[in-house]
Amino acid sequence: MEIQRNSRILNHLQKSFVLYSLLYENTQGIILLSLLLLGGVCNAETEEKMPVMEGDSVTLHTNLSEILDKDTILWGFGPRELIISQITRKEDLTSFFVTDEVSFAGRLQVDQQTGSLTIRNIRNRHSGQYKLTISREKTRYRIFHVHVFDVAGKKDGVKSVSVNEGESVVLQNDAAELQKDDLLIWRFGDEGILLAKIDVETNNHLLNDDDERFRNRLQLNQTGSLTITNARTEHAGLYEVQIRGRGSSKQFLVSVRADLSSAVIAGIVVAVLLVAGLLTAVVIYYRRRITEVKNQEVTVEEEKVSEMEGRTVALKTGTKLHDGDEIKWWFGDDNNPITKFSEWTITDADINCDVTDERFRNKVQMGGKSGDLIISYIRTIHSGVYKVQITGKTKKTKYKIFIVTVNVMKVPVKVGNPVTLETDIKIEEGDLILWTFGVKNCLIFKNESGPTSFVRASEADCS
Repeated sequence: MEIQRNSRILNHLQKSFVLYSLLYENTQGIILLSLLLLGGVCNAETEEKMPVMEGDSVTLHTNLSEILDKDTILWGFGPRELIISQITRKEDLTSFFVTDEVSFAGRLQVDQQTGSLTIRNIRNRHSGQYKLTISREKTRYRIFHVHVFDVAGKKDGVKSVSVNEGESVVLQNDAAELQKDDLLIWRFGDEGILLAKIDVETNNHLLNDDDERFRNRLQLNQTGSLTITNARTEHAGLYEVQIRGRGSSKQFLVSVRADLSSAVIAGIVVAVLLVAGLLTAVVIYYRRRITEVKNQEVTVEEEKVSEMEGRTVALKTGTKLHDGDEIKWWFGDDNNPITKFSEWTITDADINCDVTDERFRNKVQMGGKSGDLIISYIRTIHSGVYKVQITGKTKKTKYKIFIVTVNVMKVPVKVGNPVTLETDIKIEEGDLILWTFGVKNCLIFKNESGPTSFVRASEADCS
C-alpha cells in the first residue's frame, strides 16, 4: 500500500540518518581513540619474547584490567598446547584450574583478577612457547616465547631491562671510565655473538654490522655503554659485557614488549580514515534523501467511525483545501477510487459525486471546502476501511484512514407474536414517515401530513 510504503521509507531514512550522523559527529573521536588504542584494536595473534634467568620468576601478562562475566582465560604450553591453567567466569562465579603436571608443581601462580600467569623459580625445562587464549565476544591469542638462561656463567649479577618495541635501550657499563689497557667486549645470546669491542690501548672501536638484526642499530659511548636503537622482539635475550684485564663482567637480560608494526599502524590509520570518509559520504547521502522525501512529506492519520444504519455519515478530512489540490477517496482494497478530483475548486456547496460503484450511487457527496466524504442513508454494506489522499501543489501528501462500522438494531421476536419497532422520534405536522422492508427497500408503510396509508406486502413494489 502506498501509504505504508511512503511512511516506512521516511521512518527508515530518519533512523538511518540519526545513526550515521552520530557516527559522523564522533569520527574525530573514533580516529583519536583508534590511534591511542592501536594495541587493542587488533585481534590478530601477537608474539613476544621473554628471556629469563634460571631461578628467577617471570610474569606473562594478559593486558586485561579485569576478567568479565562470560570470559574464559586459557594458558597452553609447548607445541601440543598442554593446558596449564584455565579461568572461567560466569554469573559472578569463577571456575579456576591449575595443572598438577610435575614439571610445574608449585611454580604456577595465576592472577584471578587479570588472568596473568607467573612462573616462579623457573628452570630450563620451562623454556618454550606459552599460548594465551582470551575468549570474550571474540577470541584473541597471544604467544610468549620464554627462554631460560643458565646461571652457570654469571659473574657480577644479571640486570633485567624491559623496553617497548621501537624504543631505544641503553645497557649501562658500570665503569666510570675505561683504563688505558682495558679491552671491552659486548656479546649477545647463547652463541656469544660479538656485537661491539673497544681496545683502549690501540684506540680501536668495533661495531658488528654483519648481523642483520643489529645493523645500524648499535651505538657505543666513551665508557663502553651500549645503546640499541629501534629495538625489536628479535633483540630480546642475554647481553654480556666483559672487561678483559679486570676480570669483570656483567649480564643484561633484555625483554622487548611486542607492539604493532609501523605497517600495521599505517594500515589501521588508513582503514580508520577510509571509514571516516565512508561515513561522511553516507551522511551526505541520507541528508539528501531526507530532503527529497521531506519535499514530498507524507502524514498519515487514522479515525474510527461508528453509526447506525440509515443515518448520514460525514468522514471529515480535517484539512482546508486549496484551489488546485488533488483529492481521492477509496473504499476497501479497491484500486479504483470512489471519487477523484484532480484540480479542486473551492466552493461553499456540497458536490454530488458521480460514482461507478453501485453501493455508493446517489449516496455520496463531497464537502466543497474540506473534501469531506458524506454518505447518506448508510447501510451495512458500507462498513469497511475508507482512505483519502490529499496532495497539495507543494507535493506534500496527507493520508487519512477511516474504519467505519455500520450498526443495525436487532429486535428478537417469537414466531406468531406481534412486534413493535420504535422510532424514538416525536412526529410533527408535515412529517413524512416511510417504513421499508428488505434489501430492496420495499415500501410497506407511508404517512404524509394526512391520513395514514398502509401498503400491503403483496402490493409493495419490490421489483
